[in-house]
Amino acid sequence: MRKLTTLLAASMTAALALSAGMTVMADEPDFTGEGSIAYIVTGLGDMSFNDSGEVGMNVLRAAGYDVKTVETGDDASGYEDTMYDLLDTGYDYVIASSTYKDQVELVAPEYEDTKFILFDVNSDTEVASDNILYIYFKQNESSYLGGIVAAGMSQNGAIGAIGGVENPVIKDFITGFVDGALSYNPDIKVSTGWVGDWSNTAKMKEICNTQNSSADVDIFFPIAGGAGTGAFEAATEIDGAWALGVDSDQYAAFIDSNEAFASVIPTSVTKEVGNTMVSLFEDPSSIEWGTLRAMGVAEDAVGLAENEYYEEVVPEEVREAVEEAKEGIKDGSIVVRSYFDGTEDDYAELIGSVG
Repeated sequence: MRKLTTLLAASMTAALALSAGMTVMADEPDFTGEGSIAYIVTGLGDMSFNDSGEVGMNVLRAAGYDVKTVETGDDASGYEDTMYDLLDTGYDYVIASSTYKDQVELVAPEYEDTKFILFDVNSDTEVASDNILYIYFKQNESSYLGGIVAAGMSQNGAIGAIGGVENPVIKDFITGFVDGALSYNPDIKVSTGWVGDWSNTAKMKEICNTQNSSADVDIFFPIAGGAGTGAFEAATEIDGAWALGVDSDQYAAFIDSNEAFASVIPTSVTKEVGNTMVSLFEDPSSIEWGTLRAMGVAEDAVGLAENEYYEEVVPEEVREAVEEAKEGIKDGSIVVRSYFDGTEDDYAELIGSVG
């Protein structure tokens, strides 16, 4: 039975889970802003990517921005109409993930007075309009750190990465994860799998159980949005197993509502969506529109959730390896392997080498 520590975490409403992997942001920010912002998400309550951005939106609201969060659901057939309805209402800024890339690039030239931020795009994305800022998160760098933790905590020398929908961003997560794991344990074995969507928790649990029974995997890394909770459930039922969170600090998200899930999450591989948006809107006049901006460990845009539980359950030598890796990434002495730097064959070769 794992000992749980007490961690002060912010409360969550029914519609919002706190992304505590982000730097704690004050209720009264030290800057002010004005203008209207539409933040478009498929839905809040994922305790992950979307909620991370919403934490940032709450900071911007406190700073004086008029922010509306719009939940579209997963049916892409309505995205275009939703976008036009919003723009006809009138917003100074629209913030959306790459889920809405086609729709944003369609409407942006028609609404030149509105500025758009598309985040979580691919590193090779081409700028389509001079009123769009594209943000590419170096998820391979944060996954590299997560791979170190997974390899360092695995008792069986076998870890697993399970994606939601197979796409380049998720493959970049996995590439960095494998690279980091190999840096800590060159003999590590890594199993991979795909759920097929972002919500099927039962399928995620099934894949984790199969990885454990067939390959002795005892550390799971679910990169699958809401489906990830299936990995946490699986880990609670497998003696000695752990599961990393993703996008936000999922230990903090679950500690008040599901201690069993929280107890198997030693850390989370984070994308600081909320912090990134707050940093941009502290001074929106400095934003270079019509550009692609890469943000990684050096910019504190991605990383690990290093909370009290992480300090307790992750061995000191593993935490020291994480710190060394962070410094190496920042000073350039460590260049993390990326899916976007190679070909699909290169990715397949990497996965095959650790299978």
